[in-house]
Amino acid sequence: MKARAGAALEERIALLAPSRRLRLALAEQAIARFAGSRPIRVLDAGSGDGLLSMELGKHHPDWSLVGVDLRHDLVEAASRRAVDRGLAQLSFQQADLTRPLPVSGFDVVMAVECLSEIPDDRAALAAMAGALAPGGLFVVQVPEQSWKPVLKSSAQVWREQVRHGYSAAGLTQALREAGLERIEVTPTYRTTAALAQEVRDRIKGRPLALRAAAFPAMAGAVRLERWGLTGGRASALFAIARRGVRD
Repeated sequence: MKARAGAALEERIALLAPSRRLRLALAEQAIARFAGSRPIRVLDAGSGDGLLSMELGKHHPDWSLVGVDLRHDLVEAASRRAVDRGLAQLSFQQADLTRPLPVSGFDVVMAVECLSEIPDDRAALAAMAGALAPGGLFVVQVPEQSWKPVLKSSAQVWREQVRHGYSAAGLTQALREAGLERIEVTPTYRTTAALAQEVRDRIKGRPLALRAAAFPAMAGAVRLERWGLTGGRASALFAIARRGVRD
């Protein structure tokens, strides 16, 4: 029982990482606004450990969610977590995002952690757009190409990146090339949230009690960002787009 409680707390701490929490909040807000009160099908492209999909599944039990990722070990681990949590509407599959996906017809496709990690991002965007139903919503967040850490001693690159990021114009062009339209790009992840993430990165190997004590500050940084009570250069771009009804 103690081990299970510790594992659950570790998962909550992982979700509370400011960068991840902000991506989840922005994506959920955009998707919920699009869905209204109707049940929808959502594809989490590059789902990784599956925690984002599971949070959406817990908050929206009438949504059907599928997570896809290239790494088989992550897919298996995410599948076990979904079963353990009784999230019957959530499943995970292994898939190469640069090839046509084995699942399609989704109301929403979200790619909020993966695009800067994929060498052939144009092929990935084409595959993701192809998995959308006509009129479907595409949600993406990427690093902004000129981002720098707040603290000079922090990492100068994002995890597993193959490119440093995108400009707003470059991201818009890539989405258009994938056949998406009605594109809206918003700068996000400014100094308050970015600084909180860098502090979190410094303490992530420290005792669990210390990291748990940082919960309020981590959550507060994201709330300030969402309320617009932050400043400084944006380190990320959040975008939504639609697949045309005529392809």
